[in-house]
Formats: sequence, C-alpha cells, structure tokens
Amino acid sequence: MTVPPSEQWHLSTVTASLSISGGVLHTTRDEAVMEQNEAGLKLVLLLGGALRYSMQRHRQVGIAGPAVHLSLSRSPFMVSHCFHAASPLRYVAVRMPEAALHDELDIDLGLLGRRAGVSADTPFFLDRQANKILQTLGRQLLLCPLQGSLRKLYVAGKALELTSTVLAGLELAPGGGARAGVLALSPRQLESLHQARALLLDQLSSPPGLAALARQVGLNVTTLTRGFRELFGCSVYHFVRDQRLELAYRMLAAGACTVAQAASASGYSDSHFSKAFQKRFGIAPRTLRR
Repeated sequence: MTVPPSEQWHLSTVTASLSISGGVLHTTRDEAVMEQNEAGLKLVLLLGGALRYSMQRHRQVGIAGPAVHLSLSRSPFMVSHCFHAASPLRYVAVRMPEAALHDELDIDLGLLGRRAGVSADTPFFLDRQANKILQTLGRQLLLCPLQGSLRKLYVAGKALELTSTVLAGLELAPGGGARAGVLALSPRQLESLHQARALLLDQLSSPPGLAALARQVGLNVTTLTRGFRELFGCSVYHFVRDQRLELAYRMLAAGACTVAQAASASGYSDSHFSKAFQKRFGIAPRTLRR
C-alpha cells in the first residue's frame, strides 16, 4: 500500500489514552488489509471515498462517505479492510481503550451495548450516513489551522465532541433503554434536532429564535429545547454563544481578520466581544491575534 505521508497524520494528544488520526489514504491497487483492534471504542468518520470491511467473520459491509462507523468491544477483534485504488479515503479516526473510557469518562461499554440491543460481551458495530453536524466536526479536525500545543488541545476537544455526538445518538435511539427522565425521541425527531444544529451553524451571526427554529425543523419548542439539551449537552442559547466564540477564535488564531471583523462575523458587538472571549478562552482576542 502506498500512502503519501504528507496526507495523513496521527496526533498524540493531551492524554495518551486518546488516539486521533486523519487525512487522505491512497492505495496503488485494490487490496485487503487485516487490522488488530484492541478492546474499547473505535470511531471512523469517512468524509469521502468508499471501502468494504468485515469483522468477526461476518459478511462484508460496504460504506461510502459521508458515513460514520462505530465499534464498541470489550475484547480485541480483527477486521479486514478492502481498499480501492480508484477511491481515496478522506477520514478521521478516534480510538480509546476500554479502561480509559471507564476510568476517565465513566463510560460503560456493556451498558452502551445493551442500549443498542446486544449483550454486554458482544461487540457492537454501527454504520450510518454522517449528517451535516458530524461532517462539520470532521472538517474542523482536518482543517485545524493551529500548531503545537494549541492544536493538540483543539483536536482533542473536537474528537471528544465528535465521539459524544455519535454516542448521544446511540443512547437516545428508540429501543435503546433510555434512562428515567430522558426524553424519548423518535428517529424523525433526532434528525430534526441535528437539522436544527446545522441551521444554527449556518446562521451563527443571526440565528433564528426558538419559535422560528422549531417551525423550520418541524418540532414544538418544548421538544426542541429539551431534546437539544439532551442530545448535545447544552441549551440552544449556550450552543450558539460557544460556537460564535469558537468561530472567532479560529479566525483570530489563523490571522485572517481583525478583532472587529471576528466580533462581527460571530455576531457580537465590539463592547461585549472582548469580555466574552476572554472569559471563554482565558486570553484577550487582541493578544491571540498578535
């Protein structure tokens, strides 16, 4: 297999238990490759390209980007990948061992598996199309303009956000044994909530109000607000605020604009921007730009 090293990367992040890689994978010919996977979580976001794979002697499965693959296993397993020379893969991969999931994030693989409808000791595999939210997170990981320790922090945060978004959808899926007090969401409602998040990202400088957003995605305001908090871990208001500030941070870190331009692009007035920015990131926007 021929893989141009400049087009792929692997990042040792702030914690050794989180492994992140990505880039573009080329092969000179069609070929199959066996891979040993350790117990834990493996998440692959395929932004472009196509491949086939088989696990645990199961039949081959074909996936084409944009798509997401998730595997959860409490024991090591083998996977066979079939790569196609005519289909370069543009991807992001996140891996965490079971011990780190349990000790650092309090995630129980057995419980997640049971919610997905399999026994605690049975490996769970999931393939589905990647919605706009997951695609956006993948592009942010691949196109991060930062360098050094700031890049490690940014990529680690985005990788965890990508993983939590996929796992949140798994936990809230119908038939997944949702916890008491958690809002039961249908597949249509889940898709509507992801659509609401995508609309907010597209209109950060002037986002719709709750009532207008609910109408656009076909939900009532109560389901929108409760479902958004449970699926994405924050209110609609806090999501918009944080995304605006992250946008401004990326613009300033890349040296692509002035502080005033970053404030305007993220929907803030000059008088509120610097205070909110410094509270969020611990550094003044003018200092970051310098």
